[in-house]
Amino acid sequence: MTNDEKIKKIQAIIDSKTPRLEHYYKLFEEMGDIEYKYTEYVESDVDKEIRRLPNADYHMCCCLMTLIFREDYFMNGEFKERYDSGMVTDVLKRMILLLKGEDDKRSELKEKKMKISRLQEVDIRKLWKHEQYDFSAWLAKEENIELLNEKIGLTLVDINTEAYVGSYRCDIVAVDETTGIRVIIENQLENSNHDHLGKIITYASGLDAKVIVWIVKEARDEHRSAIEWLNNNTVQDINFFLIELHAYQIGNSDYAPMFQIVEQPNDFIKEQKGKKSTDTMNKSQSERLEFWTQFNDHVINRGKPFPIRKAGTAHWYDVSIGTSEAKISIALVNKDSFISVELYIYDNKAL
Repeated sequence: MTNDEKIKKIQAIIDSKTPRLEHYYKLFEEMGDIEYKYTEYVESDVDKEIRRLPNADYHMCCCLMTLIFREDYFMNGEFKERYDSGMVTDVLKRMILLLKGEDDKRSELKEKKMKISRLQEVDIRKLWKHEQYDFSAWLAKEENIELLNEKIGLTLVDINTEAYVGSYRCDIVAVDETTGIRVIIENQLENSNHDHLGKIITYASGLDAKVIVWIVKEARDEHRSAIEWLNNNTVQDINFFLIELHAYQIGNSDYAPMFQIVEQPNDFIKEQKGKKSTDTMNKSQSERLEFWTQFNDHVINRGKPFPIRKAGTAHWYDVSIGTSEAKISIALVNKDSFISVELYIYDNKAL
């Protein structure tokens, strides 16, 4: 039987809209497409194997239909349910597509249309002419600060621009929603210099910031070393980030900004400085670290419905809810073997 003949017969039975198994089985016998050795190619679970349909070849479609026939043999009436769900018709339409060679044609057309372009870096001054009025204003918007949040693992809210520290002004001051700590951001759309290094330390002191983010066009080696030294030699709860700002374009596409971390806190060094040399991670701490690690994996697998925080040895895990006034707090109570989830309000009796 030719392909054209098969197409006509398959289309006819689709148009007949009959759910009777014997008509379909007879059609496949006439076409010589009953796959008696279907078990060599598919498993017995129809619902599992049907997921392969979008990429199935003609032989696979025949195996699927034979599997559906055999399923009805063991569970009488199952074929009608498969028909009513649209599954049978979907397989037949896939077979017609393959017999016409349309699937191959679409693949060829897709390849012809596909055009590979180079990723080109562009001068960030093309995007933002002025640090304060352009870049700081852009970064302060919720959808843009989220790009930075994802990069450094914070949940910044209460964004304020141009906060005064004496006669100086810090570009951006914010609060980490999860922890409530103050964060400052100093922007520099040029190579890092000593002047801005001094400014971030002055701003951190004047505003009592615990996280200091310095964004530059290009970080010079001496300033990389300086930030690394600060992270390694300051107290545990003070953290410095040195970040380069880049922008890219593909062909005539829109510009795409990208934050690249150059230096960041070394959590291991910070934690060890706050411990006595004789301290080691005990069994409870180890178990909590393992739990929060698996917890984060689960949240990521569920599509990250809320921002994750770094897994640690603490018995609590805070989740931001869109305000710096409150948070969701998850706590492990090892001795009683349960987990508590609470709405924690910092200091607001009215709320």
